[in-house]
Amino acid sequence: MPPAERSRARVLAWGFLALLAALALIPGYLTVPPDWRPVAVRLACAFLVIVGSMRVIGRVRRSLEGETRSPLDPARRPARHPVLDERFTRVRDDIVFGARSRRYFETILWPRLRKLGATEMPPPERRPMARRGPSLRTLERVIAGIERRP
Repeated sequence: MPPAERSRARVLAWGFLALLAALALIPGYLTVPPDWRPVAVRLACAFLVIVGSMRVIGRVRRSLEGETRSPLDPARRPARHPVLDERFTRVRDDIVFGARSRRYFETILWPRLRKLGATEMPPPERRPMARRGPSLRTLERVIAGIERRP
């Protein structure tokens, strides 16, 4: 069945169900005492608004995900993250830890940078009792200086 015919059939089915529900509610409405009829109608309308809102929110969420899915579809596989080279992750972690800890910078990262050709050690922070290493911007300048050397 083409999608256009399927949507027509779906609309007709929902319309038929709404008609049946309205016909079933008429005797219920007539059995409610007259003082409570406005409250019953308001509760029924509130229920319809809640159900409609939930459907709209569900459709918006599915459209934001990019594709509509059936509840019977299998679960999606998690997105594969690119595998980074272990050497790159170690160097990245060294630089991040060196910026966070002055001691780590002086004992681990600075000797490695000296072996690669760094000549000037970045100045320590001016604050007393500073425990942080040089900023990432300063480390970037040191590494750029190493890269410029032949």
